[in-house]
Amino acid sequence: MIAAMSTDAPRNTPGPGWALRVAGLACLWLAVVVMMVRDDLRDPFNAALEGTARYGHNHEHALVEGILWTLSELVLLYAILRPWSYRRSWGRALGALALLVPWTGLSMVMTMHAGGIVALHFLWLLLVTLLVAGVLVIGLFGGRRS
Repeated sequence: MIAAMSTDAPRNTPGPGWALRVAGLACLWLAVVVMMVRDDLRDPFNAALEGTARYGHNHEHALVEGILWTLSELVLLYAILRPWSYRRSWGRALGALALLVPWTGLSMVMTMHAGGIVALHFLWLLLVTLLVAGVLVIGLFGGRRS
């Protein structure tokens, strides 16, 4: 009975942060998709714009592309990080970060002259990169308690 009350005893039920770990990225993704839809409604593709007049406006099929890119990135992150079983696995975070940093840099370059949906995609990547970097730091140094 005392072993069951100990913090070292294995638990069959997930802890209080489990739902946030598993669903947090998906909720963040959903919020970004809502912002993308809102941006597409405010600034739909306009074929009449030519040359530099197109700068800062969404391109054709930007919403579909933005949703598909972010969904692909979300699935890849879940496959790498596996948050439902994440226990002191800083290597997973390091691997995800190794992919995210250059991809986020490329996305930042692509935002030049792009519309709001491409900019939201970059902000999604930047936020996810910062979150994974935080998970890596916590994984490396958070478990070392004296």
